[in-house]
Amino acid sequence: MVTEKSSALIKRYQLEHLVPLALTIFSVYFWFNKFHQNWIYFIGLIINIVGLLIWWSAKITLAENWDAGYGKPKIKKLVTQGIYSKLRHPLYWGINLTLIGLCLIHLDIFLIIASIIIVIHFCWRMRVETNFLIKNLGKKYIDYKNKTWF
Repeated sequence: MVTEKSSALIKRYQLEHLVPLALTIFSVYFWFNKFHQNWIYFIGLIINIVGLLIWWSAKITLAENWDAGYGKPKIKKLVTQGIYSKLRHPLYWGINLTLIGLCLIHLDIFLIIASIIIVIHFCWRMRVETNFLIKNLGKKYIDYKNKTWF
């Protein structure tokens, strides 16, 4: 029991902190090492920065309600403050925008393919979570959904 609980804590801690930090460092690396003076680079840079800002804002707003996003969705509480008052699933949108921006900054076929797979997965995950929340929270979630984007 204790081992299982500590293992879950380590897994959660690694995903919660290492993944956002790694993607942020990866983004900053590409900002400076893949610099091109063309419009695709600058559009990618803007999309990447907006994605990171959305992602980190959502992560900070969620705090202890954060979940790794694998397996069956869970409800701790419906978060409706911060960026969640304007945008549903901002963690997923932030990651998607970050990856799209990276693809425009660093036009690499393997990065593009991996990003497409991840973006498709997160779009599917948003749909699964939305259906789960509608089923479990009903009118409360539908009201929230009607007040927010995406």
